[in-house]
Amino acid sequence: MKKRIVILLLFLMGLNASMSAYENTYALIIGVADYKNFAPGDGDLSYTVSDAVSFAAFLKSKKGGNVPSTNIVLLTDANASKSNIIAKGKALFAKAKKDDRVIFYFSGHGDKGCFLPYDVSLMGGNMLYFSEVKSIFKAAKCNTKLLFADACFAGSMKKNVTQKSDWKKMLEKGHKSAGNMNIAVMMSCQGDETSIESPSLQQGLFTYYLMEGLGGAANSDGNKFVTIQELYYYVYHKVQDEAASRRHKQTPELFGKFDLRLIVAKV
Repeated sequence: MKKRIVILLLFLMGLNASMSAYENTYALIIGVADYKNFAPGDGDLSYTVSDAVSFAAFLKSKKGGNVPSTNIVLLTDANASKSNIIAKGKALFAKAKKDDRVIFYFSGHGDKGCFLPYDVSLMGGNMLYFSEVKSIFKAAKCNTKLLFADACFAGSMKKNVTQKSDWKKMLEKGHKSAGNMNIAVMMSCQGDETSIESPSLQQGLFTYYLMEGLGGAANSDGNKFVTIQELYYYVYHKVQDEAASRRHKQTPELFGKFDLRLIVAKV
């Protein structure tokens, strides 16, 4: 009997180890507030750059995993042109090896099928299409890839956008791992919704609760590990409830191919 218990414990420990098995983190962090071709005060955003700066600082902190500055590329406003995002992103992610992980974070305007970089034109030129974002990820040879975006219509990256979030259905099905590969995409809203900024929090609503969740607030079982499932539960409810209190509908989305037990932060 004791032998069986020991084997079970070793098995469970192995699961936890496999779900947190990444050595280095490489993060491309983008924030655009002051758009090149938008008239002052017309189309510019308030807290997207501070969102990006705060997220970078969080990753460098103990709570965020002590990620070295050399592993983070932070692009804001004029530095966040379409060509620069693609070039710097591919160069950074190409450094990632099998047991590393990469994070792509974007805060700024979004449209259906794309993010809007600094130099997007008024006629819609220079949009950063989701297919181009995927090409940045392809440069990474690692097993763990995460994408977080705080932008309007961000959920349109999902092929089949529904009117109602399907997180319950997804969680009921269990994990959707593809071997050791984990690709998780967490968006601030569905493909037909807009994301809001909070003057009282001085951040995007999604980014605020994303960082709070990663910092430990999402650790519902108290085991000092935040899984992608726990993080999504936390962000989903917090954002949806806070947005509703402001008479706004905002429903975070989670999709991709990943194990729900994937550890995204250690408390």
